[in-house]
Amino acid sequence: MGSYDKDAHLRSILKAISYRVLAAVATGSIAFAFTRRWDLSVGIAMVEAVVKICCYYVHERAWSYIGFGKKKHPLSSLPVDRPLKDGDMEEIKKKLKELGYISEE
Repeated sequence: MGSYDKDAHLRSILKAISYRVLAAVATGSIAFAFTRRWDLSVGIAMVEAVVKICCYYVHERAWSYIGFGKKKHPLSSLPVDRPLKDGDMEEIKKKLKELGYISEE
């Protein structure tokens, strides 16, 4: 599987944090509805957010290794030894057009 098929670790972390902030607000609101105590509600929301960020990150990284449901690009199995440069991309596009894989623009 090519390196472009997986999310970067930082992306997974940021997704986990942004989702958990939203979910923690919901949890804190629910806790407040039951307890009517802000201190307890905020504490519950904070602990829940940290624990579930860790759980989500592990879950997300595990799924990044599972190929089920992912569409793999047919060229992703080609071994590439260095990053492509802009000029390389133009040559590749040109060749793909010649071979009929890309229509003329």
